[in-house]
Amino acid sequence: MSWLDKIVPSMGRIQRKDRRASVPDGLWRKCPKCEAVLYLPELEKHNSVCPKCDHHLRLTARKRLDWFLDKAGREEIAAEIEPNDRLKFRDSKNTKTV
Repeated sequence: MSWLDKIVPSMGRIQRKDRRASVPDGLWRKCPKCEAVLYLPELEKHNSVCPKCDHHLRLTARKRLDWFLDKAGREEIAAEIEPNDRLKFRDSKNTKTV
């Protein structure tokens, strides 16, 4: 039995875990520079710039294009083309694609 079990009853910890599990994923982001936890809608309002340290977070290619190009009259070309891996490269690390 750990010292924490002696001080805090186990029911209290279970309730806190349940409360944390109710928060949806993808609502918070951590600034890589100041390590502040940022609310995602607030971060988007500031155009992906940390309001605490003014660090510019990464942008997706689509968001960058939306900022630089007009939406009217814009047409994506060659959207149906898939990349062809002729070398059949296999990475040694498991990477999560977004």
